[in-house]
Amino acid sequence: MRRPDDFSSKKQPTPRSGGGPRRPAKAQAVAREATKRRQKAEKAEFKGFTQATRHRRRVWAASLASIAVVVLATVVLVLSPALALRDVQVEGSTTVSEEEIQEALSGLYGEPLARISNDRVATALKSIRVIQAFETRIEPPGTLVIILNERQALGAVSRGGLFIVVDAAAVELWSQPEPPADLPIILVEADRTSPSFEAVARVLLALPPEISGSVEGVTASTLDDVRFTMRESSHEVIWGSAERSREKARVLGAALRAAGTGQPQVIDVTTPDSVVVRQQD
Repeated sequence: MRRPDDFSSKKQPTPRSGGGPRRPAKAQAVAREATKRRQKAEKAEFKGFTQATRHRRRVWAASLASIAVVVLATVVLVLSPALALRDVQVEGSTTVSEEEIQEALSGLYGEPLARISNDRVATALKSIRVIQAFETRIEPPGTLVIILNERQALGAVSRGGLFIVVDAAAVELWSQPEPPADLPIILVEADRTSPSFEAVARVLLALPPEISGSVEGVTASTLDDVRFTMRESSHEVIWGSAERSREKARVLGAALRAAGTGQPQVIDVTTPDSVVVRQQD
């Protein structure tokens, strides 16, 4: 039997499923490596995500715990009778007594210390005029410390049969029936808007304590005409204006020592460079 010209006895290769040529081994290795890297990156990304999630949960848990502690502490401070006001201590007091402060604050006893604000303390102490400012300090479990800054008494004015002690701002501190032994009598109206009172206040503040404590009475007709008398010697001092007060105070001390306690003298320190001393008329 004659075979066709294109007939062959060799078997033709059967095409591979997929229809394409077989990839070289190197390309397959590269593909596998890429797959491994991708899987590794995905695992790392997932791990990082879960770690971040756990970290956020821990932060939230810590924050909530802190808030709970603060809330609990606030409730304890505000409501607990164990931290209520039981005692008041006073520091910095020279004029007002501790008992007077305690009496003024008696309406706050038994209240939690955290609820006693400075405004409430200021309202309770408002009637004590000698207090210029104050600070507070809490000492658990039940003590409130009041640190006072008192007004400094300048002198006393006579009014209605009483001697009213005032400070340099003309604030009335207290009154008494007798003239104070260690303060001068101010012979002008105690008015902070008065030029005469302002001049007197500036001069008295400039005097050293050893002289101001011996001043008996002080007056001023104008800003440039301040004069006062000394308690023990009855010397009259013509001070003039409040200018050069430091120099005037220095020469006045020497002039008072020279004048002694005999015949009353007039000591004029208006010009501290040339002090004039003469006998009173």
